[in-house]
Order: sequence, then structure tokens, then C-alpha cells
Amino acid sequence: MFFLVAVLMTNLLFAQAVPKPPSSTDAVTNTLKNFIQPPAIGDVGKTTGSIVDKLMGGLSLGADKKSPLTGAISGFLKNKEGILGLAKTDPSQYLSKFNPLQKGLFSKMKGILGATAFTKFLGMKPSGSNVAGDVLSNLFF
Repeated sequence: MFFLVAVLMTNLLFAQAVPKPPSSTDAVTNTLKNFIQPPAIGDVGKTTGSIVDKLMGGLSLGADKKSPLTGAISGFLKNKEGILGLAKTDPSQYLSKFNPLQKGLFSKMKGILGATAFTKFLGMKPSGSNVAGDVLSNLFF
């Protein structure tokens, strides 16, 4: 009897609460809670040029990277322009369309930049009060 009580007490003392796995609703709620309104793109050509110039200088890229980067970013911004209205009316729908676009862009960029420069690029992601005024926000939000 003593042995049974000792085993039960040991199990109670060392029992761990099993965390409840997050539901897909929790994930969507957290994503929307942290939703950052994307900046207006304005003129796609000028915005593309500003982004490419910032990346060329910030990542010390060779001139051979400019044309492929321009094409990839321009195509992304044109596609993004078509869904920007959803960011104000239906953020979850915006994100469901934006995320695959961004994934495609980032895949192209990794191929253009190489792994090291791409990692540096990810480190350039605007944050805090800098988000609204940084042209790179167009690629991240």
C-alpha cells in the first residue's frame, strides 16, 4: 500500500501539464493582432528603382545583379498592387494572397543574391517606427 501511495505521489509531483496545441484560429488571431498595414506602392517603376538602389548599396552587389533584381521586384510589386486594397478591408485575405507572392519573390531573390547576401537582406527588414518610411517595407508587408 505504501508503495502504491509513493508511486502516485511521485507521479503527481513530477507530472507536467501538457500544453494545448494552438488551433488554426489562434494562429490567425495572433497574425492579425500583429498585422502591419503595408505602405502604398505609388509608382511601381520608381518604387522598384528605390528598392533596387538601396539593396545594391546596402548589400554591396555587383552591377550584374541589378537587372534580375529589378525584374523580380517589379513583378512582385505589380502583383502586390492588385491585392493592396484587401489590407484595409480584409487583412486575413490580404495575407493569404501576399504570403505566397512574398515567398516566390524571396525564392527568386535568394537565387539572384546568393545565400550570404540574402541573409543580410533579411536583416534589413524594417521594424518599429521605421516601417512606414522605409522603401523595403514594400517587400516585407
